[in-house]
Amino acid sequence: MTVPASGTDGALVLCIDDDMTGLKVRRLLLERAGFSVLCAQSDDDGLQLFTELPIDLVLTDHFLKSGTGTEIARKMKEIKPNVPVLIFSATLDVPKDIRFADEFLAKSGDPERLLTTVARLLRKRRYHAPVQENVSAL
Repeated sequence: MTVPASGTDGALVLCIDDDMTGLKVRRLLLERAGFSVLCAQSDDDGLQLFTELPIDLVLTDHFLKSGTGTEIARKMKEIKPNVPVLIFSATLDVPKDIRFADEFLAKSGDPERLLTTVARLLRKRRYHAPVQENVSAL
């Protein structure tokens, strides 16, 4: 059973991992829960997609060939500070500099926990998002 994606509204999730199998599994899991998913196999590709597209949440592995999830989180928070970044790692140890990410979750956990965490971070973002005024040109 998949956790209902309550309040997801097809949110766009960016998954970053250099392991293609892991990306495919996460993509299937998230899409079945009602999310739209983009995948990147490197931090550079992920950062480019993040900069160019209206990403609602980032789910990144911590240990990548060219960097770490916390490094990516730091860069992304400088660009779009309100977009949640979830570090998803095979290690059980919370990484140093986790302060740049919104949350850490071990890959060894239940897939339902991942979906619940993603949905909660998205709801939190929507609740705390700054209100934008509707300004029309005269």
